[in-house]
Amino acid sequence: MMVNIKHIIAATFITTSITGCASIFSGGSDNVSINSLEKGTTLSINGAPRGLDNTAADLKRGKPYTITASKEGCKDVTIQTQESFDGRSLLGIFIDFGIFTIPIDMISGGAWKISPSSYTVTPICDKKAS
Repeated sequence: MMVNIKHIIAATFITTSITGCASIFSGGSDNVSINSLEKGTTLSINGAPRGLDNTAADLKRGKPYTITASKEGCKDVTIQTQESFDGRSLLGIFIDFGIFTIPIDMISGGAWKISPSSYTVTPICDKKAS
């Protein structure tokens, strides 16, 4: 019976050490919504078109993304996503005193969440007087 308990403890330790707490609780990506105030705007993430006027995307944590709003006859507007620290990664203190889980979250990008989770990006259009 003692062997089984040792195996369970070892399997639990290995499983929790492979991913950090932020990854366990939040997953490896964040859902981000993007919209434009100009009708007919193509919204792109890292150069790939994702939608017209508004869209949502699951973006992997730990790296910046470029969001572009473009419309024919208008000047494109590009912004960069921002990140903030995800405090859930500190929960690793309760699993392994943070020895493995916190560094894993930091290295994998799980300790950083895309913030804010909603962006408004609108191309600059010349509104001529009618």
